[in-house]
Amino acid sequence: MPGNERSGAGQPAPSHETGDRSETIVVHRGHGLPYSKGLMAQALSATALSQERSFELARLIERRLAERGEPEIDVGELHALAEDVLLAEEGEAVAGRYRGWRRLDRLERPLVVVIGGTTGVGKSTLATMLAARLGVNRVIATDVIRQVLRAFFTHEAMPTVHYSAFEAGGISGYREQAERVGTGIAAIVDRAAAEGKPVVVEGVHVVPGGVHPRVRERCVLVEALVVVNDPDRHRGHFSLRPGTRPAQRYLAGFEQIRRLQDHLWERARSEGVAVIDNENADSTLARLMELVLDAVKETTPRSDDLPLR
Repeated sequence: MPGNERSGAGQPAPSHETGDRSETIVVHRGHGLPYSKGLMAQALSATALSQERSFELARLIERRLAERGEPEIDVGELHALAEDVLLAEEGEAVAGRYRGWRRLDRLERPLVVVIGGTTGVGKSTLATMLAARLGVNRVIATDVIRQVLRAFFTHEAMPTVHYSAFEAGGISGYREQAERVGTGIAAIVDRAAAEGKPVVVEGVHVVPGGVHPRVRERCVLVEALVVVNDPDRHRGHFSLRPGTRPAQRYLAGFEQIRRLQDHLWERARSEGVAVIDNENADSTLARLMELVLDAVKETTPRSDDLPLR
């Protein structure tokens, strides 16, 4: 994220014509590139707008630039124009999230997003999509931590990590496994805080409210639990899972998977962690983006960076 110019400005580029209309050059620190609808749409989609709506608004911004009749625009002015369009077309909440997105690179504490959820709710896909929207290049799956523990500890030394979460021996077995894996999660989050680098952590071992208060103080923490409320829809997800993992194994353990979801759901309620029913990936991603940008909006950015990117 740091150093990532989301405005479309970068290396020097001369003004030129496309068809019979001049392109507006977006200038940043003396350098410029033609305004890009694609880059602007990507930026706008970070506010939780759909890709289609983001592109519509990016085209509207392009028309506003053409109406100005100026060959160049400063990146700060472009951001202000984008905010004006968002405010007029979508309201203050979306405009505020756009301001929050622009603050991501200038946070005093790094962004840490932890996404929990039982098997088959779509959390891995959502975590990858969210990281792409945010410009975060580190996504850690808790199953990877469990796999490392399996490599270092024999079945006799640490039996619970040698089973999938829903096969670990009921809720008590899951709790023991989550505690073991939780040590690795804490180390990852602690390192992200120490390095000042954002990270997304996802997995069934993310226990709502499980991040230590000491670590919370060192990062901008966003927590969410992804669920699938409808059992039939949840069951149908297993037929769509990629790779070589047989659906029958998950279907055979489906009741235990559902009981584990109920346990995590109740824990999320007691800890005040957001629960998102993944009825649709786009709407769930939008909700996750809202949680992130609302958290960022409440955080003071570093004062040593540019006020506008």
